Amino acid sequence: MMNEFELGLQNRRRILGDAWVAQSLGSADALSAEFQTFITRHAWFDVWNRSHASAHDDKTRRLLVLAMTLGLGRYEEFSLHAKAGLMSEDASKLTADDLRELVMQGAVYCGVPAANTAMHALRTVLKEIDQTAPALAVTVRGEIRADRPTLVLSHALGYDQSMWADIIAPLEADYATVTYDHRGQGRSARTTSDFSMDTLVDDAASVILNHVFAKGGGPVHFVGVSMGAMVAQGLAARYPHLVKSIVVANSAMRYDDTAVALWRARIDTVKRKGMSAVVEMALARWFGETFRAANPALVAKVTSILLANDVTDYARSCAAVSAIDFSRSNPLIRCPALVMAGARDEATPPELSNQIASSIPRAALVSIDAAHISAVERPEAFVSEVRRFWRDNN
Repeated sequence: MMNEFELGLQNRRRILGDAWVAQSLGSADALSAEFQTFITRHAWFDVWNRSHASAHDDKTRRLLVLAMTLGLGRYEEFSLHAKAGLMSEDASKLTADDLRELVMQGAVYCGVPAANTAMHALRTVLKEIDQTAPALAVTVRGEIRADRPTLVLSHALGYDQSMWADIIAPLEADYATVTYDHRGQGRSARTTSDFSMDTLVDDAASVILNHVFAKGGGPVHFVGVSMGAMVAQGLAARYPHLVKSIVVANSAMRYDDTAVALWRARIDTVKRKGMSAVVEMALARWFGETFRAANPALVAKVTSILLANDVTDYARSCAAVSAIDFSRSNPLIRCPALVMAGARDEATPPELSNQIASSIPRAALVSIDAAHISAVERPEAFVSEVRRFWRDNN
């Protein structure tokens, strides 16, 4: 059974990360060793352990620590805890939005100079984290400029940006386009740890800022299918200044317990048997039987894309998808949204699109005679619907 020091050390590692704790303890000498023991036991056990015995969870304590370090002007501590919170992958994870609101509140109660310094520290932390994120494969087509609309397209789980080829072709005369591979998929770098849908949303925001806004373009029309459409929902709620409109195709806003159990079963299958164990199931859900029979070359290409997925990265993506819940954030979306259902979609049935459309104030709902990957199975209908949507919403 662990003693109070060991339990405190466990909490300290969980909140600040192994690397920082190893550095702190590793640099302890005869002068500071007893102090390290003291704070590990009394701060990290006596106080932080109260998270499990009170209504204050770890996320609340993270925010309390950040508010106090901001107020006291302890910006080194502020940066340490901000970075640890942003990089956490458990329920205590903080988002850039959480920290922005904290700093704004700090400006009222701690003074604008203190909040301004904290904001500068936060920007530095965010840049450091962005530099350590997996490199994303991004393709820009056409000239990006302020007077030309830009589309950013986000692909489905297990696919890659090639899924947009038949959508881009008829649109590239009128729009600059940006496609990218999600972290751990396609030509993007492999992941090093678990991640959440918030992480994928942050990735999309980074793509828009670095490849559109940095060139004088934006806001963008963001188009997503399946997992990419989940990113669209999160992006419009958390980064409203980056998007002009969103297209949410063949997706969900949350999953019930039965669906979550199916996701967990898929993760288990992939980890035990590899990608080959789920390819046939994926193809059967993605494309209708008639389409598969008529397009053997495309099916072969998509099969190779699926098989090329790294098992660990695919499982991490599945876990991120299974945990989504946009029921509170979707009503905050203010931009126009086109929600597109696949009439024959068994992966995300039309009723899930109905839920999304009902949750977003300015949403329009349409249906396409397609299975799950409607942008590939029915590209002409897909383009027709998005063109009409953009025309109706300028």
